[in-house]
Amino acid sequence: MESMIELCDIIAKNPQQFSENVAWICDRCPQPESLLGGSPRVSRSQLNAVLAVSRFLSKCHHCTDNRPKSAMLEFIRAIPASFRRSFWPQSYNSDSIASFFVDFLKYVSESADSSPDFASEIAGLVGEVVTTTVNNNDTNSNDSAISRAFLLALSQNFPPVLPPDADKLINYLFDQLAMSVPASPRELIPVNSETSSSQSSPLSVNHFQGTEVLSPANDSSRGSLMANGGGFYWKSGADQLGNAHLINDGGGSMFRQQVALFEEESVECLEKQEVAFKLIAHILDKVSVDQKLLEQVRFIAKKQLQSMSAFLKIRKRDWTEQGPHLKSRINAKLSVYQAAARMQIKSLVSLDVDTKTSKKLVLETLALLIDAAEACLLSVWRKLRVCEELFSSLLSGIAQVAASWGGQPLRVLLIRLKPLVLAACMQADTWGSSQGAMFESVLKTCCEIIESGWTKDRAPIDTFIMGLATSIRERNDYEEQDDKEKQAVPAVQLNVIRLLADLNVAISKPEVVDMILPLFIESLEEGDAITPSLLRLRLLDAVSRMASLGFEKSYRETVVLMTRSYLSKLSSVGSAESKTLAPEATTERVETLPAGFLLIATGLKSAKLRSDYRHRLLSLCSDVGLAAESKSGRSGADFLGPLLPAVAEICSDFDPTVDVEPSLLKLFRNLWFYVALFGLAPPIQKTQMPTKSVSTTLNSVGSMGTIALQAVAGPYMWNVLWSSAVQRIAQGTPPLVVSSVKWLEDELELNALHNPGSRRGSGNEKAALSQRTALSAALGGRVDVGAMSTISGVKATYLLAVAFLEIIRFSSNGGILNGGTSLTASRSAFGCVFEYLKTPNLMPAVFQCLTAIVHRAFETAVLWLEDRITETGNEAVIRESTLFAHACFLINSMSQRDEHIRDIAVNLLVQLRDRFPQVLWNSSCLDSLLFSVQNDTPSTVVNDPAWESAVRSLYQKIVREWIVISLSYAPCTTQGLLQEKLCKANTWQKAHHTTDVVSLLSEIRIGTGKSDCWAGIRTANIPAVMAAAAAASGAKLKLSEAFILEVLSTGIVSATVKCNHAGEIAGMRRLYNSFGALESGAPQTGLSIGLQRLISGALSQPPQTKDDSFNEILLEKFVSLLRQFVTSAEKGGEVDKSQFHETCSQATALLLSNLGSDRKANLEGFSQLLRLLCWCPAFISTPDAMETGVFIWTWLVSAAPQLGSLVLAELVDAWLWTIDTKRGLFASDMKYSGPAAKLRPHLAPGEPEALPDINPVDQIIAHRLWLGFFIDRFEVVRHNSVEQLLLLGRMLQGTTQLPWKFSHHPAATGTFFTFMLLGLKFCSCQSQGNLQNFRTGLHLLEDRIYRASLGWFAYEPEWYDTNNMNFAQSEAQSVSVFVHYLSNDKVDFLQSDSKGRARENGNSLVDVSDQYHPVWGQMGNYAVGREKRKHLLLMLCQHEADRLEVWAQPLLKEGISSRPKISADKWVEYARTAFSVDPRIAFSLASRFPTNTYLKAEITQLVQSHILDIRCIPEALPYFVTPKAVDDNSALLQQLPHWAACSITQALEFLSPVYKGHPRVMAYVLRVLESYPPERVTFFMPQLVQALRYDEGRLVEGYLLRAAHRSDIFAHILIWHLQGESCEPGKDASGKNSSFQALLPIVRKHIIDGFTPKALDLFQREFDFFDKVTSISGVLFPLPKEERRAGIRRELEKIQVEGEDLYLPTAPNKLVRGIQVDSGIPLQSAAKVPILIKFNVVDRDGDQNDIKPQACIFKVGDDCRQDVLALQVIALLRDVFTSVGLNLYLFPYGVLPTGPERGIIEVACV
Repeated sequence: MESMIELCDIIAKNPQQFSENVAWICDRCPQPESLLGGSPRVSRSQLNAVLAVSRFLSKCHHCTDNRPKSAMLEFIRAIPASFRRSFWPQSYNSDSIASFFVDFLKYVSESADSSPDFASEIAGLVGEVVTTTVNNNDTNSNDSAISRAFLLALSQNFPPVLPPDADKLINYLFDQLAMSVPASPRELIPVNSETSSSQSSPLSVNHFQGTEVLSPANDSSRGSLMANGGGFYWKSGADQLGNAHLINDGGGSMFRQQVALFEEESVECLEKQEVAFKLIAHILDKVSVDQKLLEQVRFIAKKQLQSMSAFLKIRKRDWTEQGPHLKSRINAKLSVYQAAARMQIKSLVSLDVDTKTSKKLVLETLALLIDAAEACLLSVWRKLRVCEELFSSLLSGIAQVAASWGGQPLRVLLIRLKPLVLAACMQADTWGSSQGAMFESVLKTCCEIIESGWTKDRAPIDTFIMGLATSIRERNDYEEQDDKEKQAVPAVQLNVIRLLADLNVAISKPEVVDMILPLFIESLEEGDAITPSLLRLRLLDAVSRMASLGFEKSYRETVVLMTRSYLSKLSSVGSAESKTLAPEATTERVETLPAGFLLIATGLKSAKLRSDYRHRLLSLCSDVGLAAESKSGRSGADFLGPLLPAVAEICSDFDPTVDVEPSLLKLFRNLWFYVALFGLAPPIQKTQMPTKSVSTTLNSVGSMGTIALQAVAGPYMWNVLWSSAVQRIAQGTPPLVVSSVKWLEDELELNALHNPGSRRGSGNEKAALSQRTALSAALGGRVDVGAMSTISGVKATYLLAVAFLEIIRFSSNGGILNGGTSLTASRSAFGCVFEYLKTPNLMPAVFQCLTAIVHRAFETAVLWLEDRITETGNEAVIRESTLFAHACFLINSMSQRDEHIRDIAVNLLVQLRDRFPQVLWNSSCLDSLLFSVQNDTPSTVVNDPAWESAVRSLYQKIVREWIVISLSYAPCTTQGLLQEKLCKANTWQKAHHTTDVVSLLSEIRIGTGKSDCWAGIRTANIPAVMAAAAAASGAKLKLSEAFILEVLSTGIVSATVKCNHAGEIAGMRRLYNSFGALESGAPQTGLSIGLQRLISGALSQPPQTKDDSFNEILLEKFVSLLRQFVTSAEKGGEVDKSQFHETCSQATALLLSNLGSDRKANLEGFSQLLRLLCWCPAFISTPDAMETGVFIWTWLVSAAPQLGSLVLAELVDAWLWTIDTKRGLFASDMKYSGPAAKLRPHLAPGEPEALPDINPVDQIIAHRLWLGFFIDRFEVVRHNSVEQLLLLGRMLQGTTQLPWKFSHHPAATGTFFTFMLLGLKFCSCQSQGNLQNFRTGLHLLEDRIYRASLGWFAYEPEWYDTNNMNFAQSEAQSVSVFVHYLSNDKVDFLQSDSKGRARENGNSLVDVSDQYHPVWGQMGNYAVGREKRKHLLLMLCQHEADRLEVWAQPLLKEGISSRPKISADKWVEYARTAFSVDPRIAFSLASRFPTNTYLKAEITQLVQSHILDIRCIPEALPYFVTPKAVDDNSALLQQLPHWAACSITQALEFLSPVYKGHPRVMAYVLRVLESYPPERVTFFMPQLVQALRYDEGRLVEGYLLRAAHRSDIFAHILIWHLQGESCEPGKDASGKNSSFQALLPIVRKHIIDGFTPKALDLFQREFDFFDKVTSISGVLFPLPKEERRAGIRRELEKIQVEGEDLYLPTAPNKLVRGIQVDSGIPLQSAAKVPILIKFNVVDRDGDQNDIKPQACIFKVGDDCRQDVLALQVIALLRDVFTSVGLNLYLFPYGVLPTGPERGIIEVACV
């Protein structure tokens, strides 16, 4: 249902656009024919649709579609049918049905209120529906509960009804509820009738209207208000007792009869009456009804209200029922009375105001309501919630009538209202901090009546108010009463005072205040309230509340009174009278008066009055401090402390940076002097003592020296509210420099701050020493006490006050002064601290103390900033803004005239920069650095060239250092910021600015071609970052080559380009606006949440449709262009680099040009554009596209830092998308991943794959650039943006979650380890504090990084070269930087307990004792294992770095520095650790150190002990398939049938004689060979043929026959090799050779016999053709040399090429198309005559018309088998060299023995 409601709310905002959705919802509503059927039934979804349609109509009254209205009306018409239980779904219980009706009728009522036409349609149905409901409710059927639920819902939300139907409904309600309605309203029962029947209804009971039944809660001494003939008079408690006696004696039976009559009414009947009265009230509110019927309604309501007094006077014990049943009856009956009162009030709406009858009726109604209200007030049930609601409803009706009629009813009402108010104030339970609901109702009613009658009839209002005010001074004669009774009298006065105060605050009229305040002040100064008492406390609270309203006269009178009262309290301190003071006197001083001062400070809004009050309060504090300073003990703090919250409040809006009057400044100085003297400031030392209990006793005696030291070191001795107030005061206190020439006042003036009788005056050296000691402690020991000997006691106190003030400024809110909402340098509290240093000729000791104060303030600021490093959201923004404000101020202070101030500013700035590096990349700080010196210098000093030169030189030094450091950490962002500043300087077009900026940036260079590197592990040492920096510079460098980038020149060029693009957008906008544009009518279909925060806001002016239309056009254009680039790249097309760069730059300029706008139009378009700018480079995934991406991303985050989180969020999503799509660094499933792929299956297992369509190296380099930008951003945001850090954390977690997602292409080595470096850097953030809440997640991330890094070494080392030295060097450097960082990474966050378990903040990091770790699996000691894995990773990475370094620079003379020798035990530990992580890492480790015997022995043991776990790893074979295992017939060999296939060369090794043809080994080898196509194995045919010598089990023979059957070419080459191994006729073979020779023809025959007819035909033609060519050599032998060439021609002419499927034996992929008969050449030979013949050939899989020549040498009498072996080795070496990019010019040629001492040799044709 929630989703349906949300959908309706969306549709209601734009119904035209979502008309289909409206139709869909309407179709889901019950259809009319089904509702009107015999037994309709609806489903839950249909009911939800009905509610959705109703809600839609309530929110969209202008909907023109009639379908929703029809659906609602049909359901309203069908409501009577819903009173059957079968109508509802079975899952709907009674509560669900009731809730549905309430919601439905609420929406129906709202729809009717918003649409009059629709309301008339609804009204036409309501009458019949309600009539049916009432009729059904009267039955006793089981379904009547549903109709009751509907009636209850109607009583809350009643839809419109027609007037005729209204009359009928009221009559019907009367009939159904059996109400006794007289024929005429004059048939009233007499008020005091004694003849009423005992059977009469309680509605007619009014016998006791003139008598009072005492409530047990009412004290007889308090009296009560009595009703008598419609009037009021005061009746004493004695009279009440007399009446009670009458009731008990003479009227008791009648009273019991009334109780019985009330008990006869059932609760169900009462509930029906309540609903009926509510419905009638709703009807009267909706339409006008017949007057006669209206009179009947009034009569019934009147009877109910008349009976209420009697009902409420019944005591609890008089009821027969008790407990919950009685409570239910009381609640039900009071609810009936409340509904009746509302009905009575509604019945007065149609009365004629001017008629006498109407006025009489109104007066009667008011009397009834007041009677009823008084009965509620005095009832025993008054604390029930329903009684409080009834009382509130009655008073609300009284106020409503008074506001509507005024005149005489108002005057009469006010006369009658006063006793009611007094009665409410008399209640004992209305005294206290909360007066209760009835008191609040009285107050609200009085306010409404006074507000309504203020302008209509002022006189009775004034009389009413004055009557209440004078009542507090009335005296009752109670001397004869006991003491207990005397104490109860002031309750009325106290509550009336509270009521009058609340009235003044609520009404807020100066005339009312002027009426009441003089009476209160008179009572306080001359009346009973002059002495301490509760009455005085309440009056003081009241006058302070009235003064807080800000009316000048009352404010001044009150403040003078309160000030005089507070000062008067000091006179009694220490006197004998203080011991006999009433407790109220202490309360007045400690609580009431301070609270009043604070209330006035909070309430005053006028700047004039606030300024006056500020001066008065500070003067009061000064007077209090001076008066209390000489008192014993802690009285000074006890008197001054309570005033501090008020001072803090009145100073909360005071700007201390403006010019302050000397008199006010002295008052501030005096305040802080006494704050320091009395120890009221919070402790300022870093380490504080344990807190002690707070003492506020005036007679506490303590040494002032002890107090001073404790004030500095703590614990705090006073109320914590005072401490907080002192902190707030500090933010609004100006520097305590009274004179611009001499900041420290004369000794006499400072001594005047001490009372003449004080023991701490100028003559007390002991007190002075204690102050100097406290001052030294406050300064952190920077100045010894001995060095302060020249500082007097008062001066020490003054300096201590300065120390407290300036340090507290920074500890309270970081050092930001009051004075505005923007956190700029002008609001930095360092401006106040530095103010003390500007006075010349200071005493050395004083200057030393002031300098120490500056440094202590700075330490406090740093501590405040560090404590909030984990803040997020707005708190983080405030923290960073505070930091930048301080940094900017310190930068600006470098131009101060005084050199010592400049030195301090530079010192503090450098410390701030080192502690918080984020200031390096803050735009405002960089602005101050680059431009403030030019702005400040000329205006400060005119004729001081020496000073100007010194300042300029200092700025240039700091700026160069600043920029160099920022470039070393984040070169991308730094260049982007500098380009923005150059654009700014260009915009200003001021020559001196540009010149200075140029001079500041000159000679700053970065690049990979630098001979000197950055010190330490700087980001700029990472090749990926430098590549990204080159891209961010916009210099369009070739990243494949070394480069040196001049920051200034490239920055100017890029800044110019950016300015040009911005100018293009601005020019097009102006041109478009000048031509005029049509208003865009495109509706906004959505908003981007991120951009909405940045470029939306309150519209201060109407939207500019021209700009919106222009933006819409350009947005559509740029979005379309960017999508075209993506589409082209996805289809394999090439993206034009320059066009893509220009489009992205223009789109970025458009986006930035609208950031400053407050219009909300086109937000979706800008959001889409930003997303495309972030995603397009990732989609295209080329280095050129990524260079453009880095350029525009840097531009965005530099020009608009507020976009940083949005840009980074999109980039992280795009990065994770490349993982899902397996691109670049994450192309894990691409088998063609490097050199090993080119060596398959000869030297590496697996089938070779075709080259991918997209070069993976380009995508890897794109990832490399992208990663460089991420690292750059990490360095920028790591200290100040937890939000962006968490985004990077999401990227790192998603990337390392599965370590096998990474590509293992060797070209990805540097990029891979650069990413791992970023991960380790990120994990180090837990030590800096801002990610302390994520320590467990960071530990897990670090484990994943270690696992992924180790996983890189699960593969044998490979080489890759892109034919440029720079790439190889960058790869080596990337790994070296990772090694450097890893070796310096300290494990300071893991601690181990006594059991060796790793702990995190006292909690177990992981349950590591034989537990399962999410990364490492089953493990033992986590901390020990972590160290072992780290050492292993460090060793492997170091080896990889050395290997790549040698590969990059093989001729480097220095070579690799020597590494420490690794012990045998360490090698064993490495092997075990590697094997525990991944056995493949152990095998790779062995391949990296092939001569290490310790490794091989340990790995052999590990393999044999974990044989079942590594059967998928072919590299494990040599460790258990050994000659010794074969000799022993080891059980380990039984695993070979299940082992993964290895490479062919590895398999052929097992065919050597040392393995003795072991059947399991042979079976594995043949399975491996079988797994590859026969054509792949033909390269090793000589070895396979030789294996026949040891093939005792004829397994090799079997494989050869099967492979020959699968491939004709394999069979032909095998036959040729078999023929080549055979002996010439006449030569005998001996020993094993004879058996081998005997086997060869047999195998040959088996092969031929296995040919199919087609294969046999090809075999015969192929062999016959080349036999004829070979036999030419024998024919030429007898011929002379000069005739041999002609002989060749003759023989060749005889040979014909039979068929088109003949191929060259040395190159089966070349088909023979003919012989060049003229090409035959006889060659020189000592034996036979070799010949060279050229053939016309075509490629088997190529163009059949592309005929090429191919020469071959045919030899006879020469053994070619040795040639074959040598060329095999050369070919394999060539493959290895070629796979890593080394072109060593090896050209192995084809050689094939075709018979004994016969063969064919392939010759390359030129």
